[in-house]
Amino acid sequence: MTIKPQARALLAATALALATLAATAGGAQAATRATAAESTAASALHGSRIALGATTSLYGNAFTEAPNGAVFFSRGAVVYVVEGSRAPVVALHAGGAVLALGANDSDLFVETGLRVTEYSRATGGQLRHWTLSSLFAPVTSAGLDVVGGTVWAWTDWATDGSGFEYAQVDRVQTGSSAVHVVDKDAFPGDLSANGTGLYFETVHGVTDDLAHASPTTSAVQYRKAPVDAPLALAGGRVDLLAFGSSAADVLSYNASTLALVSSRRVPQKDGSIVGTGLGLLVLAQPCSGFPCSAATVGLLNPGTGGTSAALSVPGAYQLLNGPAVIEASDVHGTHANLFLVRISS
Repeated sequence: MTIKPQARALLAATALALATLAATAGGAQAATRATAAESTAASALHGSRIALGATTSLYGNAFTEAPNGAVFFSRGAVVYVVEGSRAPVVALHAGGAVLALGANDSDLFVETGLRVTEYSRATGGQLRHWTLSSLFAPVTSAGLDVVGGTVWAWTDWATDGSGFEYAQVDRVQTGSSAVHVVDKDAFPGDLSANGTGLYFETVHGVTDDLAHASPTTSAVQYRKAPVDAPLALAGGRVDLLAFGSSAADVLSYNASTLALVSSRRVPQKDGSIVGTGLGLLVLAQPCSGFPCSAATVGLLNPGTGGTSAALSVPGAYQLLNGPAVIEASDVHGTHANLFLVRISS
Protein backbone atom coordinates (compact mmCIF):
# COMPACT_ATOMS: atom_id res chain seq x y z
CA MET A 1 0.00 0.00 0.00
CA THR A 2 1.26 3.51 -0.78
CA ILE A 3 0.19 6.40 1.38
CA LYS A 4 0.79 10.16 1.35
CA PRO A 5 3.81 11.44 3.33
CA GLN A 6 1.80 12.48 6.41
CA ALA A 7 0.47 8.93 6.82
CA ARG A 8 3.55 6.92 5.89
CA ALA A 9 4.47 6.47 9.57
CA LEU A 10 1.82 3.78 9.61
CA LEU A 11 4.11 1.64 7.46
CA ALA A 12 7.50 3.32 7.29
CA ALA A 13 9.70 5.91 8.98
CA THR A 14 10.04 9.47 7.79
CA ALA A 15 11.37 9.56 4.24
CA LEU A 16 15.15 9.84 3.95
CA ALA A 17 16.59 13.05 2.52
CA LEU A 18 17.54 12.74 -1.14
CA ALA A 19 20.98 13.09 -2.58
CA THR A 20 21.16 15.18 -5.75
CA LEU A 21 20.59 12.98 -8.78
CA ALA A 22 21.13 14.04 -12.40
CA ALA A 23 20.27 12.27 -15.64
CA THR A 24 22.08 12.57 -18.92
CA ALA A 25 20.43 14.76 -21.54
CA GLY A 26 19.91 11.79 -23.85
CA GLY A 27 18.32 9.72 -21.08
CA ALA A 28 16.00 12.55 -20.13
CA GLN A 29 14.92 13.03 -23.75
CA ALA A 30 14.29 9.29 -24.13
CA ALA A 31 12.20 9.28 -20.98
CA THR A 32 10.21 12.26 -22.26
CA ARG A 33 9.48 10.49 -25.57
CA ALA A 34 8.56 7.25 -23.81
CA THR A 35 6.11 8.99 -21.50
CA ALA A 36 4.58 11.49 -23.90
CA ALA A 37 1.60 9.19 -24.42
CA GLU A 38 0.96 9.12 -20.69
CA SER A 39 0.10 12.82 -20.62
CA THR A 40 -2.03 12.76 -23.78
CA ALA A 41 -3.66 9.33 -23.62
CA ALA A 42 -6.75 10.76 -21.92
CA SER A 43 -8.19 14.27 -22.03
CA ALA A 44 -10.01 13.52 -18.79
CA LEU A 45 -10.34 10.78 -16.21
CA HIS A 46 -13.70 9.52 -15.02
CA GLY A 47 -14.66 7.69 -11.84
CA SER A 48 -17.38 5.15 -11.02
CA ARG A 49 -18.06 4.96 -7.26
CA ILE A 50 -19.09 1.77 -5.46
CA ALA A 51 -19.91 1.62 -1.73
CA LEU A 52 -17.89 -0.97 0.21
CA GLY A 53 -19.59 -0.43 3.56
CA ALA A 54 -18.30 0.61 6.96
CA THR A 55 -15.04 -0.40 8.61
CA THR A 56 -13.86 -0.16 12.20
CA SER A 57 -10.21 -0.62 11.22
CA LEU A 58 -9.41 1.95 8.53
CA TYR A 59 -5.84 0.78 7.91
CA GLY A 60 -6.55 -2.84 8.76
CA ASN A 61 -8.35 -3.65 5.51
CA ALA A 62 -6.38 -5.41 2.77
CA PHE A 63 -7.11 -4.75 -0.91
CA THR A 64 -6.06 -6.34 -4.19
CA GLU A 65 -7.22 -6.24 -7.79
CA ALA A 66 -7.20 -9.34 -10.00
CA PRO A 67 -6.13 -9.17 -13.67
CA ASN A 68 -9.80 -9.20 -14.76
CA GLY A 69 -10.62 -6.17 -12.59
CA ALA A 70 -12.29 -7.98 -9.70
CA VAL A 71 -11.41 -6.17 -6.45
CA PHE A 72 -11.04 -8.21 -3.27
CA PHE A 73 -10.94 -6.64 0.18
CA SER A 74 -10.97 -7.88 3.75
CA ARG A 75 -12.84 -6.97 6.87
CA GLY A 76 -11.39 -8.97 9.74
CA ALA A 77 -11.38 -12.62 8.65
CA VAL A 78 -13.96 -12.12 5.89
CA VAL A 79 -12.93 -11.47 2.27
CA TYR A 80 -15.32 -9.71 -0.10
CA VAL A 81 -15.24 -9.29 -3.87
CA VAL A 82 -16.51 -6.50 -6.13
CA GLU A 83 -17.18 -7.63 -9.68
CA GLY A 84 -17.59 -4.75 -12.13
CA SER A 85 -19.95 -2.15 -10.67
CA ARG A 86 -21.89 -4.62 -8.52
CA ALA A 87 -22.11 -4.39 -4.74
CA PRO A 88 -19.60 -6.41 -2.68
CA VAL A 89 -20.38 -10.03 -1.85
CA VAL A 90 -18.60 -12.46 0.48
CA ALA A 91 -15.89 -14.40 -1.34
CA LEU A 92 -14.66 -16.53 1.57
CA HIS A 93 -13.99 -16.75 5.29
CA ALA A 94 -10.29 -16.98 6.14
CA GLY A 95 -8.87 -18.79 9.16
CA GLY A 96 -7.95 -15.55 10.94
CA ALA A 97 -7.58 -11.81 10.55
CA VAL A 98 -6.44 -11.08 7.00
CA LEU A 99 -3.19 -9.12 6.63
CA ALA A 100 -2.78 -9.23 2.85
CA LEU A 101 -4.45 -10.32 -0.38
CA GLY A 102 -3.22 -11.13 -3.87
CA ALA A 103 -4.85 -12.63 -6.95
CA ASN A 104 -4.11 -14.04 -10.38
CA ASP A 105 -6.51 -15.13 -13.13
CA SER A 106 -7.73 -18.22 -11.30
CA ASP A 107 -6.80 -18.03 -7.62
CA LEU A 108 -6.92 -15.79 -4.56
CA PHE A 109 -4.07 -15.70 -2.04
CA VAL A 110 -4.76 -14.76 1.57
CA GLU A 111 -2.16 -14.07 4.25
CA THR A 112 -3.08 -14.58 7.90
CA GLY A 113 -0.08 -14.15 10.18
CA LEU A 114 2.76 -16.09 8.54
CA ARG A 115 0.44 -18.39 6.59
CA VAL A 116 -0.31 -17.76 2.90
CA THR A 117 -3.26 -19.78 1.61
CA GLU A 118 -4.28 -20.25 -2.02
CA TYR A 119 -8.01 -20.48 -2.79
CA SER A 120 -9.79 -21.21 -6.05
CA ARG A 121 -11.63 -18.11 -7.23
CA ALA A 122 -14.18 -20.31 -9.00
CA THR A 123 -15.16 -22.47 -6.02
CA GLY A 124 -13.71 -20.75 -2.96
CA GLY A 125 -12.04 -24.03 -2.05
CA GLN A 126 -8.63 -24.11 -0.37
CA LEU A 127 -5.90 -25.44 -2.65
CA ARG A 128 -2.60 -25.26 -0.72
CA HIS A 129 -0.73 -23.13 1.77
CA TRP A 130 2.80 -21.99 2.67
CA THR A 131 4.32 -20.93 5.98
CA LEU A 132 6.65 -17.94 5.91
CA SER A 133 9.48 -17.33 8.36
CA SER A 134 10.05 -14.24 10.48
CA LEU A 135 12.80 -12.94 12.74
CA PHE A 136 10.21 -11.50 15.09
CA ALA A 137 6.57 -12.07 15.94
CA PRO A 138 3.81 -11.23 15.64
CA VAL A 139 3.60 -10.01 12.05
CA THR A 140 1.76 -6.69 12.10
CA SER A 141 1.59 -5.73 8.41
CA ALA A 142 2.11 -7.58 5.15
CA GLY A 143 1.61 -7.51 1.41
CA LEU A 144 1.24 -9.93 -1.50
CA ASP A 145 2.06 -9.33 -5.16
CA VAL A 146 1.03 -12.17 -7.46
CA VAL A 147 2.15 -12.53 -11.08
CA GLY A 148 0.97 -15.77 -12.70
CA GLY A 149 2.34 -18.62 -10.60
CA THR A 150 4.80 -16.46 -8.63
CA VAL A 151 3.80 -15.03 -5.26
CA TRP A 152 5.92 -12.29 -3.69
CA ALA A 153 5.25 -11.68 0.01
CA TRP A 154 6.56 -9.05 2.42
CA THR A 155 6.04 -9.19 6.17
CA ASP A 156 6.74 -6.59 8.83
CA TRP A 157 6.63 -6.74 12.62
CA ALA A 158 6.69 -3.06 13.64
CA THR A 159 5.86 -2.48 17.29
CA ASP A 160 7.21 1.01 17.98
CA GLY A 161 5.40 4.33 17.64
CA SER A 162 6.84 5.09 14.20
CA GLY A 163 5.41 1.90 12.72
CA PHE A 164 8.69 1.05 10.99
CA GLU A 165 10.88 -2.01 10.88
CA TYR A 166 12.64 -3.54 7.91
CA ALA A 167 10.48 -6.09 6.12
CA GLN A 168 11.31 -9.60 4.98
CA VAL A 169 10.57 -10.45 1.34
CA ASP A 170 9.80 -14.04 0.30
CA ARG A 171 9.10 -15.72 -3.03
CA VAL A 172 6.79 -18.68 -3.57
CA GLN A 173 6.14 -20.66 -6.74
CA THR A 174 2.65 -22.13 -6.67
CA GLY A 175 3.90 -25.45 -8.02
CA SER A 176 6.34 -25.89 -5.13
CA SER A 177 6.10 -26.12 -1.35
CA ALA A 178 9.36 -24.17 -0.89
CA VAL A 179 9.58 -20.59 0.38
CA HIS A 180 12.61 -18.65 -0.85
CA VAL A 181 13.82 -15.74 1.34
CA VAL A 182 14.77 -12.85 -0.96
CA ASP A 183 15.66 -10.04 1.47
CA LYS A 184 15.47 -9.20 5.18
CA ASP A 185 16.12 -5.44 5.01
CA ALA A 186 13.42 -4.26 2.62
CA PHE A 187 11.23 -1.19 2.97
CA PRO A 188 7.63 -2.28 3.64
CA GLY A 189 5.06 -1.49 0.98
CA ASP A 190 7.48 0.00 -1.55
CA LEU A 191 7.58 -2.81 -4.10
CA SER A 192 5.92 -3.99 -7.29
CA ALA A 193 6.21 -7.03 -9.56
CA ASN A 194 5.71 -8.01 -13.18
CA GLY A 195 6.73 -10.96 -15.33
CA THR A 196 10.43 -10.12 -15.05
CA GLY A 197 10.45 -10.23 -11.26
CA LEU A 198 10.09 -8.06 -8.18
CA TYR A 199 11.30 -4.47 -7.82
CA PHE A 200 11.79 -3.28 -4.25
CA GLU A 201 13.85 -0.99 -2.01
CA THR A 202 16.34 -2.25 0.54
CA VAL A 203 19.46 -1.58 2.57
CA HIS A 204 22.16 -3.62 0.83
CA GLY A 205 25.50 -3.56 2.62
CA VAL A 206 26.20 0.10 3.41
CA THR A 207 23.96 1.65 0.73
CA ASP A 208 20.27 2.21 0.14
CA ASP A 209 19.29 0.49 -3.11
CA LEU A 210 16.62 -0.17 -5.68
CA ALA A 211 16.63 -3.94 -6.22
CA HIS A 212 15.31 -6.35 -8.83
CA ALA A 213 14.79 -10.02 -7.86
CA SER A 214 14.45 -12.78 -10.43
CA PRO A 215 11.24 -14.85 -10.37
CA THR A 216 13.13 -18.10 -11.04
CA THR A 217 16.62 -17.81 -9.51
CA SER A 218 18.27 -16.32 -6.44
CA ALA A 219 19.76 -13.46 -8.50
CA VAL A 220 19.16 -9.92 -7.23
CA GLN A 221 20.32 -6.79 -9.04
CA TYR A 222 21.03 -3.59 -7.06
CA ARG A 223 21.35 0.12 -7.88
CA LYS A 224 21.94 2.91 -5.36
CA ALA A 225 18.72 4.92 -5.08
CA PRO A 226 16.47 6.71 -2.59
CA VAL A 227 14.41 4.42 -0.39
CA ASP A 228 11.16 4.66 1.57
CA ALA A 229 9.68 5.98 -1.69
CA PRO A 230 6.45 4.82 -3.36
CA LEU A 231 7.40 2.62 -6.33
CA ALA A 232 5.51 1.89 -9.57
CA LEU A 233 6.14 0.01 -12.81
CA ALA A 234 5.01 1.73 -16.01
CA GLY A 235 6.19 1.95 -19.61
CA GLY A 236 9.34 -0.14 -19.13
CA ARG A 237 10.42 2.04 -16.19
CA VAL A 238 10.66 1.79 -12.44
CA ASP A 239 9.36 5.08 -11.04
CA LEU A 240 10.10 6.23 -7.50
CA LEU A 241 8.27 9.10 -5.80
CA ALA A 242 11.01 10.30 -3.48
CA PHE A 243 10.33 12.75 -0.63
CA GLY A 244 12.91 15.17 0.70
CA SER A 245 12.63 17.57 3.61
CA SER A 246 11.00 20.27 1.48
CA ALA A 247 10.45 18.77 -1.98
CA ALA A 248 9.45 15.66 -3.91
CA ASP A 249 10.85 14.15 -7.10
CA VAL A 250 9.80 11.44 -9.51
CA LEU A 251 12.86 9.38 -10.44
CA SER A 252 12.68 7.00 -13.40
CA TYR A 253 14.97 3.99 -13.81
CA ASN A 254 15.33 1.63 -16.75
CA ALA A 255 13.55 -1.57 -15.73
CA SER A 256 16.22 -3.79 -17.32
CA THR A 257 19.44 -2.06 -16.22
CA LEU A 258 18.17 0.00 -13.25
CA ALA A 259 20.03 2.97 -14.74
CA LEU A 260 18.58 6.37 -13.83
CA VAL A 261 17.06 7.98 -16.94
CA SER A 262 15.32 11.06 -15.54
CA SER A 263 14.67 13.04 -12.38
CA ARG A 264 11.90 15.63 -12.21
CA ARG A 265 10.54 17.80 -9.40
CA VAL A 266 6.85 17.21 -8.59
CA PRO A 267 4.46 18.98 -6.22
CA GLN A 268 4.91 18.10 -2.55
CA LYS A 269 1.21 17.22 -2.44
CA ASP A 270 1.86 14.15 -4.65
CA GLY A 271 1.60 11.26 -2.22
CA SER A 272 1.60 7.92 -4.06
CA ILE A 273 1.88 6.43 -7.56
CA VAL A 274 0.82 3.29 -9.40
CA GLY A 275 1.40 1.90 -12.89
CA THR A 276 -1.83 1.16 -14.77
CA GLY A 277 -3.13 0.50 -18.26
CA LEU A 278 -3.87 4.23 -18.50
CA GLY A 279 -0.29 5.15 -17.59
CA LEU A 280 1.36 6.31 -14.37
CA LEU A 281 -1.29 7.57 -11.93
CA VAL A 282 -0.53 9.85 -9.00
CA LEU A 283 -2.67 10.46 -5.93
CA ALA A 284 -2.34 14.07 -4.76
CA GLN A 285 -3.43 15.03 -1.25
CA PRO A 286 -3.04 18.79 -0.73
CA CYS A 287 -4.31 18.69 2.85
CA SER A 288 -2.57 18.62 6.21
CA GLY A 289 -5.03 16.19 7.75
CA PHE A 290 -6.89 13.01 6.89
CA PRO A 291 -9.20 12.52 5.10
CA CYS A 292 -8.32 15.02 2.37
CA SER A 293 -11.47 16.36 0.71
CA ALA A 294 -9.35 17.95 -2.05
CA ALA A 295 -7.57 14.73 -3.06
CA THR A 296 -7.20 14.10 -6.79
CA VAL A 297 -5.87 11.34 -9.02
CA GLY A 298 -4.22 12.23 -12.32
CA LEU A 299 -1.81 11.09 -15.03
CA LEU A 300 1.80 11.84 -14.07
CA ASN A 301 4.36 12.38 -16.83
CA PRO A 302 7.73 11.40 -15.28
CA GLY A 303 9.57 13.10 -18.15
CA THR A 304 8.23 16.51 -17.10
CA GLY A 305 6.91 16.02 -13.57
CA GLY A 306 3.55 17.40 -14.71
CA THR A 307 0.11 15.97 -13.98
CA SER A 308 -2.86 16.06 -16.34
CA ALA A 309 -6.51 14.95 -16.40
CA ALA A 310 -6.88 15.24 -12.61
CA LEU A 311 -10.05 13.71 -11.16
CA SER A 312 -11.46 14.69 -7.77
CA VAL A 313 -11.51 11.74 -5.35
CA PRO A 314 -12.44 13.17 -1.91
CA GLY A 315 -10.98 11.18 0.97
CA ALA A 316 -8.90 8.93 -1.26
CA TYR A 317 -5.97 7.25 0.49
CA GLN A 318 -5.00 4.16 -1.55
CA LEU A 319 -4.37 3.48 -5.23
CA LEU A 320 -5.02 0.14 -6.94
CA ASN A 321 -3.56 -0.79 -10.30
CA GLY A 322 -6.94 -1.44 -11.97
CA PRO A 323 -6.84 1.55 -12.07
CA ALA A 324 -8.94 2.35 -9.02
CA VAL A 325 -8.76 4.25 -5.76
CA ILE A 326 -10.11 3.64 -2.25
CA GLU A 327 -11.92 6.56 -0.60
CA ALA A 328 -12.86 7.03 3.07
CA SER A 329 -15.66 9.25 4.32
CA ASP A 330 -17.24 10.01 7.72
CA VAL A 331 -13.91 9.19 9.35
CA HIS A 332 -13.90 9.00 13.14
CA GLY A 333 -10.61 7.59 14.39
CA THR A 334 -10.30 4.20 12.69
CA HIS A 335 -14.02 4.07 11.80
CA ALA A 336 -15.06 5.12 8.28
CA ASN A 337 -17.26 4.37 5.30
CA LEU A 338 -15.26 3.04 2.35
CA PHE A 339 -15.78 3.42 -1.40
CA LEU A 340 -14.12 1.92 -4.45
CA VAL A 341 -13.73 4.36 -7.35
CA ARG A 342 -12.94 2.69 -10.67
CA ILE A 343 -10.96 5.04 -12.93
CA SER A 344 -11.39 5.20 -16.71
CA SER A 345 -10.51 7.57 -19.54
